[in-house]
Amino acid sequence: MIAIPGAARSALVALLLGGLVGCAGGPDAAALQKDVESALQAKDFAGAVTKADAALQAETIAKDPAKSWRFESLKLEALADGGKGPEVVAGLTRLATTYDKQLTAATYRKLADKLRASGNSVGANDVLVLGDKRFPTDPSFKEAIKALNTEGDPAEVERLKALGYLN
Repeated sequence: MIAIPGAARSALVALLLGGLVGCAGGPDAAALQKDVESALQAKDFAGAVTKADAALQAETIAKDPAKSWRFESLKLEALADGGKGPEVVAGLTRLATTYDKQLTAATYRKLADKLRASGNSVGANDVLVLGDKRFPTDPSFKEAIKALNTEGDPAEVERLKALGYLN
C-alpha cells in the first residue's frame, strides 16, 4: 500500500470523483439551466450569457439538440435583455439553419421587444428587419417596424426608408 499525504489524498479523491461525475453524464443540464435563468432574473445579463456559453460547451448538452437549443435561446434572451443588438442579429443568423423550426416569427418579435425595452431601438429594428426577410409573408414585421419608428431616431428612420420599410 502506498502512503499518500493528507492534502494529496484529498486532491486525488476530488480528481477521481470529478472523473466519475464526468463519466456519469457530465453536468446536470437542469441545474445549469436554473443558473442561467437565475442570472436573467437578477438582471445579470452578461453572467447569463457566460453561463449559457459554458453550458453549451458541455459534451452532454452539445450532443443533445433540444438541450442545446434551450441554452442558445436563453443566451439570445440575455443578449437582447442586455441591449446587445448586433450579437442578437449574429446569433439569429448563426442559428437559422440549425434551429429552423424553433426560430419562429414570434421569437424574432420577442427578441426585438426585449431590445426595445433595453433602450436599443436600432437593435430592435435590425431584428425586425431580419425577421421580415425570414418571414416575408408575415405582415407583423413591417407593422412593428413602422410603429417602432414613429418617434424614432431620424438617422434610423432614414435608414429604414432607404430599405423600403418606411415611406
